[in-house]
Order: sequence, then structure tokens, then C-alpha cells
Amino acid sequence: MNGPARSAPREHPAADPRRAVVASLRSMSEEAAASGPRSVSAREAALDKAVVAECRYLLRLLSTRRRSEGELRARLREREVPADVAHEAIARTARAGLLDDAAFARDWVSQRRALRGLSDEALRRELHAKGVAHEHIATALALGEDDEEDRARALVRDRLRRDEAALLADVDGSFRGRVARRLDGHLRRKGYDGALALRVISAELRALTGR
Repeated sequence: MNGPARSAPREHPAADPRRAVVASLRSMSEEAAASGPRSVSAREAALDKAVVAECRYLLRLLSTRRRSEGELRARLREREVPADVAHEAIARTARAGLLDDAAFARDWVSQRRALRGLSDEALRRELHAKGVAHEHIATALALGEDDEEDRARALVRDRLRRDEAALLADVDGSFRGRVARRLDGHLRRKGYDGALALRVISAELRALTGR
């Protein structure tokens, strides 16, 4: 005898943005139909049509990667979308469960640390530019097992591997000086503090060459 049918596992909205937005729009339509007939002005109809169009635009953006609410608002401003249309499009997208700045900040920090080795200050600037609230930024930056110095050391060691033979053969230290300057510029571009960069570079060069 067959047991009771199991319900399919629910998917998180962010896993399928298109389905979540479509479901949200369908739910709104059903609620409107259940509330009974009402007269709709030409202006209301035009507004709703514009909102749906912008929801579809936002959906296309979200189908490629998670984005912050600030990013989406900025993209609507670039399109010169009227304020009332933009506000409602963002609201509907949020009700569909597709806007989560805390999760966006966590993903951004994790990926940018892993792929580019950026400093916390650089990540903070990037997230601030995307309109993420300070509390979400602080929480995201506090996550992870490594710290800034570990990330800086990894970047320096990766660069030193290609110059190891030349550094060991360097007699007068001129090549060492050029390498140190290049590494300093590399770390500064990734947002690392000058004192930390100097300390890490000196330590890694000493560990490699013995001097």
C-alpha cells in the first residue's frame, strides 16, 4: 500500500527569480479578481502596465546574479522611470522575495575576497556604492575565517612565486626593491593599508630569501 504522497520541497525564491516574480504577479492578479469588479481609470491601467514592464526588466537583471536594492533603483533612474512606477516595481520585486541586501552583502564579500583578495575597506566602499546599509556591510565583513593580513600574505606569496629564482639570485638587492614596489602598488590597489602592506611584503621577502 502506498504511503501518503510527499509534497515537493519548496524552493527558495532566490533560486529561481523568474518563477518567484511570475508567481507574485499571478497572486496579485488573483487577489484583485477576488476583491470583485471595480472601475479602473486609464491612468491606473497605464501605471500598472508600466510597473509590470519594469518588473520584467528587474527580473532580467536578477536572473544573472543577486543584486542590491540600491543597484536596482539606480538602474531604474538610469532608464528615467517615473518615481511612482519605480517605487511600485521595487515593492513588487521585494514582495516576491527577490531583494535581500543582507544576503547580497554576504555573497559579495565572500566572492570578492575569494576571487580578488580585496581588503575590507575596498569591500566596504563597493557595497556602500551599491546602496547597502551599514549594518549589512558590517555583518558581512565580520564573516569568514581569514583576516586582512592572511589575504594580503596570500596575494604577496602568489606574486612572489613567479620571481623566486630571480630574487634568490639577486646580489645587490635592486631586483628585490623593484619587486617590493610592485607588490606595494598591488596591495594598495586592492585597498590594503600602507603599513600592513609594508609589514607583509617585508616578512614574505625575508621568508623567501632569508634576508
